[in-house]
Amino acid sequence: MKEDNDVRRIFLLNPDLRLVREAAEAGVQVRSARADTRDEPALRALLAEAADAGLFVNSARSLALLADQDAVQRLVRDNRLSPGGAQVPSGALGLTVETLSVHGMHQAVGITARMPYGLLHPAPLTEDTAAEVRAVVTALLDLTGYQYGPAHTSVALTPRGPVITGCRAGLARDPVPELLKVAGGCDLAAGAVDVLSGRLVDAVRPGRFAAAAVLNPPWRLESTEVGVLPHVRHVTPPDARAPGHFVVHADSPEVAARRLTSLKALVTGDAT
Repeated sequence: MKEDNDVRRIFLLNPDLRLVREAAEAGVQVRSARADTRDEPALRALLAEAADAGLFVNSARSLALLADQDAVQRLVRDNRLSPGGAQVPSGALGLTVETLSVHGMHQAVGITARMPYGLLHPAPLTEDTAAEVRAVVTALLDLTGYQYGPAHTSVALTPRGPVITGCRAGLARDPVPELLKVAGGCDLAAGAVDVLSGRLVDAVRPGRFAAAAVLNPPWRLESTEVGVLPHVRHVTPPDARAPGHFVVHADSPEVAARRLTSLKALVTGDAT
């Protein structure tokens, strides 16, 4: 991409406000457009125009594929990316994998687990299992032709290996970005802006664990009261459209589970 006076520019399709805010704070210029990502012919003209302006863009095919979860599952099945015919047994550990892609290189920057008490990052996996999960996710992104930006992939960990259950372009929904930041300082939005402008990002290894509880209203405590509770590092209160969440830090998964469970009871007033 050509840059004038070192000013970075990015292209955002159906822009995520979190990325718009991050770009503004970083002094990155944003060009955006809205379109139906399932309409590949319409996407081609729009993306070609952005590419002609010197911006890094994905292909219409890759965006259309990632917008169609049936197509994602066909890729997984036809390329044997998941064992056992992609069957997920009950009780399988659910994972989400966050990746940042630049020039077709995919970096898995975080694996989060769906635990009975909430979300836990990083997922409590062995190094070999984590590597297997990363490999299957990046293989899928290669198959889609995805080149630039964040992607969010759902995986079920089965006795036969990881099974991809979904993948889409874009940032994970909150509170996953907050979990990555609390656990190891990985700023997912900042990294996304970097790769969208063609820059590589450095890997950040989590230094501790972070857990999140997503809770519907009503909360017994105000968000300001939750924010000053021990070990709480982030709070988003519930509103009429969505539940709220809070994030705690811990030195182990066991401590994270105890802290989150006790704080959930305190916030909701439910001691059962």
